[in-house]
Amino acid sequence: MKRIYLALLISLCAPYSISAETLDPIVEPSGVPQEEINGDVSELFGDSGWFGRYRPHFGYRYEAGDTIGRIGGLSSFDAFFPLLEGEDSDWLTFIDARLLLGDDNHNLGSNVGVGARQYIPEYQRTIGAYIYYDTRDAGYASFDQVSGGIETLGDIWDARLNWYVPTGQTRNQYATTHTSGGSYKFVGHYLTGGTFTRYYQAAMKGLDMEAGAKFYSNESMDLRAYAGWYHFQAKGSEQAWGWKSRIESRISDMVSLNLGVQNDRVFNTTVNFAVGIQWPSITGLRGGPRSDLKAWDRLGESPERLRSIVVANQEIQDSDGGLVIDPTTGLPFYFMHVATGGNSDGSYEDPYATLAAAFADPRTQQGNVVVYDHRNGMETGDFTLANNTQVLSAGPTQFITSTIGQIQLPDSGTGINPDITGSFTLNNRSVLSGFDITTTGAGSSIIANGVGNLMVSNNTINHNGAGTAISLTNLTGPATFDQTPLTKTGGLGVSITGSQNAADVTFTNSSITNTNGNAVVIANSGGTIEFGQITTSNGSTAVDIDDSSANITIAELNTSNTTLAPLDINNVSGSVTLNGGTLNNSGFSGVQIADSKNVTIKNTTINSPTTYGIIGLNVENFNFSNNTINNADSDGISVSGNGNGTISGNTIRSIVTAFSTGIDVTLNGNSNVDIDNNTITSVIALAGSGIEVTASSGDVTTRIRDNQITSFVDAFGNGIDFTSNSTGVVNTTITGNTITNTIGAFGDAITFHGTANGVMTTNISNNTINNTAGAFGNAINVIYDDGSATTTISQNTIDSDDLVNLFGTSIYLNLNTTGTTTSYITQNTISDDNNAALFTDGIALDIDRGVNHSAFINNNQIAQTGGLFDDGIEILLNNASGASATVQVQNNLLNGSAGVGGRGLDVAVFSPDTIFMDVTGNTTDTALDFFAGVGGTINIDDLPNLQPNNNGATINLLGPGTIQNTP
Repeated sequence: MKRIYLALLISLCAPYSISAETLDPIVEPSGVPQEEINGDVSELFGDSGWFGRYRPHFGYRYEAGDTIGRIGGLSSFDAFFPLLEGEDSDWLTFIDARLLLGDDNHNLGSNVGVGARQYIPEYQRTIGAYIYYDTRDAGYASFDQVSGGIETLGDIWDARLNWYVPTGQTRNQYATTHTSGGSYKFVGHYLTGGTFTRYYQAAMKGLDMEAGAKFYSNESMDLRAYAGWYHFQAKGSEQAWGWKSRIESRISDMVSLNLGVQNDRVFNTTVNFAVGIQWPSITGLRGGPRSDLKAWDRLGESPERLRSIVVANQEIQDSDGGLVIDPTTGLPFYFMHVATGGNSDGSYEDPYATLAAAFADPRTQQGNVVVYDHRNGMETGDFTLANNTQVLSAGPTQFITSTIGQIQLPDSGTGINPDITGSFTLNNRSVLSGFDITTTGAGSSIIANGVGNLMVSNNTINHNGAGTAISLTNLTGPATFDQTPLTKTGGLGVSITGSQNAADVTFTNSSITNTNGNAVVIANSGGTIEFGQITTSNGSTAVDIDDSSANITIAELNTSNTTLAPLDINNVSGSVTLNGGTLNNSGFSGVQIADSKNVTIKNTTINSPTTYGIIGLNVENFNFSNNTINNADSDGISVSGNGNGTISGNTIRSIVTAFSTGIDVTLNGNSNVDIDNNTITSVIALAGSGIEVTASSGDVTTRIRDNQITSFVDAFGNGIDFTSNSTGVVNTTITGNTITNTIGAFGDAITFHGTANGVMTTNISNNTINNTAGAFGNAINVIYDDGSATTTISQNTIDSDDLVNLFGTSIYLNLNTTGTTTSYITQNTISDDNNAALFTDGIALDIDRGVNHSAFINNNQIAQTGGLFDDGIEILLNNASGASATVQVQNNLLNGSAGVGGRGLDVAVFSPDTIFMDVTGNTTDTALDFFAGVGGTINIDDLPNLQPNNNGATINLLGPGTIQNTP
């Protein structure tokens, strides 16, 4: 018994070394050839007398590659322990145990077995039998089995048969997949279909057999070849019938090699290579043979068998597919069917006959259900949806979103929606699709209060009466209306209120039409709100937006005969964008904006508003672009505010009524504004200024570019009028504009007036100003009453076509400020054609106050071929303020029908003012006059050569004051 106890201990514990003395040789039993056997294992077990000829041995074996029922390599830690041995050592019982470690995820397994072998001398053959208990962790399941075998081992020929029988759990489902595709069908209350695959691991029972022979040996090794067959089977797998072959080599007492090849239709072809190391020796003999291993010597070998339980990885598809799963609940969709003639439980096979019956079902009231209406009929009722309820009809092609994607519902797409007279009250995650809804009176067609994640699609809504057709209040999540047009008579179309935190509302391909009523009210709401086409007639305000942080977009707004503004925006901190439409005959402004941010109105036509086309009061960031405004009774566009502003590409026309101003902008803080490419026209009737801008405070940058301003028949105020009342930095660019007066009276074409102690940079360039058969004020009029300024008036074309017209000063610059100024009046062309023109002055520079003024008047062409003017260039200091200036006048062409009218250059200075003049390179057909009044001083560079320096012009030095060469 002590040998049994020791075997169990060693099989369960790691091997360890024990020092011992060398054993004496033993004598082989009778009938067996005698040979010297050295005690090579005695060092481990000593001469204790516990063991006879065969001793324990330990080892490690590694199998690389796949084999039957296993993927990847396998490590094996082995222990072989003799139990009982015959007195003549011709029979042996043993324990064989090993710990297994797979390469795949390092899963463990084990073998523990007992066996017996008998040597038969007359046949020189060993026969044996063994039985094992095996375990394996296969990754997704743990299996165990009982296995065993019989064997016959000879000097040359071997044969063995092994069997394997799993016990306990033999099959485990570890995963499923469900993918879209194929067909779908209703079964009871559920939808099934798609490709549903179950994944199993199954332990296989079976047997294997091999036979082989030694075909080569020498002093240190032998080679054996084996061939055989195997059969394994398990529920859910094909039977694995296969063949196998193996070559085995012992290259020393302690090292063995194996190369195996197997093939079957389940595991296909597998190849594996194994290296085994045993200690003290492979057979466990005392001395262990070095060559020519005999059958008797092999009683101590470990049996050759499949060490790892054979496991099949199975993928099995369900022919009916799987249940379609709702991703919001993780449960199968539950369908409540409604169809003509049904009267039962709402299953597909026995549906309800009405929506009312389906909604009365307690299961529907619980929510998480799809009510599917297959009818083409009609019904009256008010229906309240529970949470996560979809109400669908078979009219449109219907899809549901599942864990495997979007799936088209069977039977859907008939093209006929059921008619519902009544209403639907939505709940969280509601879907309503495929109904024609009619509602009359004060009630609503669609109601949602304190809920979110709504989808209303493929419906029509007809609402008649004073009520609100779609009422959305205190939404907690998004709401989408898709392909659901609303037709309304009277009352209100859509109300969105109290949804300040999460009201993402979208109307996609869902027009809103109201006759004798209003379309939309938005109040106290946030999120993103988008509308498509909105149309109203004879209401008060088509779209009214108040007290909201939402970002609101309207694709198209069409209105007629509203009593108030069609679009009214008040106290919006998010944004509002109108992308197009036509607003006809409003009883107030076309668009009215107050105390709001980020407002865009574009591509919209506004016809005959009673007051303004677009009016904005206290607007921060605005964009009014590509609009057409006809016959506004007040301003075409009027806006006051700050931030970034764009007024671009608009057409503003007065045809049968007079507008006050085409574009009127007041900037009350830091601003950056572009007013570009607008066309402003007055026809027949009196009109105000074309573009008027007032910078009241802050740092302001304004660009007024490429606008067309025209007055026909009657009076027009100023073409472009800019007033700077700001003490900040004011940068103004007025360039590329065309201003035309035909027949009627026109004020100044361009005027800039700086009134405050700010820092101004003004650029008026490349403008074209025409006066045809009418009265015109100053072409360009710039006045600074305070502050410092840098002014550029350059490359403008100013033309008056005949003597009938009255044209004021072409370019007038008044420096009435004590601040520092630098002025450039260069390369302007004034009346350059063959027709006569009547000008007050070509260029007039009036310096009233201050001593830090520099002006450069160069390269201008004034009335080259005709025209009557008072003076070509007039420079005047006459306010008795002690003003002082430095002025350069060079290379100007100053003609005025030789001898008729004023002078080419007229400089007049009165007490106690002083001017420093640099006058060279000018050409005139009249004279250059310099007049110094009493106490006035004119200092002229190179006075002695003044005439030759100006192409021989007549020089007149006049007055009692001082005219002298520059000191």
